Amino acid sequence: MLADFVLHRRGGAVIWLARKYAEQGFLDRLIDADILFADPSCQLIKDQRKIKVGRVVVEVDGKPQGIFIKRYNMFSWRHRLVSVASQSGAFRALRGAKMLSDAAIDTARPVAAIAHRRGGFLTKSFYLTEELTGGRTVDAYWREFLRPLTGREGQARRREFLLRLGQLFHQLHERGVYHNDLKDANILALRDTADGGLRLYLLDLEGVRHYSRLSANRKLKNLVQINRTLGKLLNRCEHLIFLKAYLDRSFRDRTLRRRVFDTVERRSRRLDRTKGLTTMNS
Repeated sequence: MLADFVLHRRGGAVIWLARKYAEQGFLDRLIDADILFADPSCQLIKDQRKIKVGRVVVEVDGKPQGIFIKRYNMFSWRHRLVSVASQSGAFRALRGAKMLSDAAIDTARPVAAIAHRRGGFLTKSFYLTEELTGGRTVDAYWREFLRPLTGREGQARRREFLLRLGQLFHQLHERGVYHNDLKDANILALRDTADGGLRLYLLDLEGVRHYSRLSANRKLKNLVQINRTLGKLLNRCEHLIFLKAYLDRSFRDRTLRRRVFDTVERRSRRLDRTKGLTTMNS
């Protein structure tokens, strides 16, 4: 996938830009991508200490294209010092997108990764992707589209969704891909307009890694992350549908099935208690 990107160096910015977007006018705007946040079409989605996210419309070959732009802020001296010997969040996200592409896992199509450094220190970076029109995070998809459905259709659609989600986790782990924050807000659900099938896309890719052998602890961590978020909206039967798809043929092993289910529940409760105590003491 990175073969489709071209490296540009402009005014202190290192820009990896998809060939599709390699128009001079657009490239000039990326020299200081903060300009995109000031664009009249920009819709600010998130503005936090660590990151800032917006949606902007640009022209590509004379056609409008929705773009999401994520700015990684260097908010402390410790992060700046570490940045001398590390890659930018933007390039780590681009690298994560390539790992997912190599593993045939869906994510938003990358547009650009931009990094600014001064004296070797990273000052800011940006990751741009194409908009996934009509997508919802899986928790919103469950609440807005699936939970209200009644009868056999509702049961079938919810089952399809949970099987697909379980298969996604199975595919990730089987192919040695680890996402360090696999909660519901980082998985986007979208109906494919071509065949009507459900597709799931991963977001926030800075922590995506590939291992020749993925440890059991990392696998469990991912299962706990989704259980502590989307899992709070599911009943026991729905949890088992997800687990059946995730374990695949191993689901027939009753001992293994029970051990995985109980371990995920136990770790989830422990983390919930820890987070609750932290919130009370803060």
